[in-house]
Amino acid sequence: MSSKFTEIKDIEEIAQQAHLGADVSEHFTGHLQAKQQINIALPLELLQSIDAECQRQNINRQDWIKLVCAEKIREVQASRISKAV
Repeated sequence: MSSKFTEIKDIEEIAQQAHLGADVSEHFTGHLQAKQQINIALPLELLQSIDAECQRQNINRQDWIKLVCAEKIREVQASRISKAV
């Protein structure tokens, strides 16, 4: 049997254990995150501003965009929580 088949068998065993109610959390480390690539069209002026900020912070464009998006999401979520209280 190939190792790929063995991996699938292991995954199926884990799924079966989970279905039976067993704790399978040890199999999930959290090191891998699902990702989806997107394309986005930005106005040139905005892109130039982003690039200038990236240079100031010595960070690449993709990482800067992910950082800013994550910060904004946390800000919005915190705002919603404070309004709900």
